[in-house]
Amino acid sequence: MRFVRYNVFTLALLLAMPFVSGAAELRHVNVAIFQKVDANFEFEAIVLGKFSSFITAMQGSQVLLLSHTRNSVDGDVINIQQDVLRDSSEGLNDIGINCSLSFRDHSTADNTDFELGGLCKILDSLNANVTAIIPMASLPDTEQGIDAWVELYEDKDSGIAFYANVSSGD
Repeated sequence: MRFVRYNVFTLALLLAMPFVSGAAELRHVNVAIFQKVDANFEFEAIVLGKFSSFITAMQGSQVLLLSHTRNSVDGDVINIQQDVLRDSSEGLNDIGINCSLSFRDHSTADNTDFELGGLCKILDSLNANVTAIIPMASLPDTEQGIDAWVELYEDKDSGIAFYANVSSGD
């Protein structure tokens, strides 16, 4: 009986080892959502530079939401919600953004390969709600030496754009 317990324990330890060794490969998924405040401002498909340069490049828009996950792994579903509920003469107003995004890690020993996509609701009960279907898109990995943010989606009517990248788990 003692032999069986040790073998079960050893087997459980061996099965857990890949998860421990994979911990060095953890990444953070970064999502930023902006809205135009200058009608002449144009969102770029890719913005190069560290975070401060990225924010500077977004002059002409305002930050609606910043999200930084902790230790994302393949298959994670990232839920982001930011709403303001307000009582008004028209009733209860709901203004905000609700997202459910799927993170995929297709990396190999030689190459990193990350994707993000899903569904976001741009809520504005005073105007029109928008359902943003964000197809899976490749995300830049800042660990590879190029700091970049990629535009995932832009809703021209509301002037809202979604950007993302992946950063090191350190």
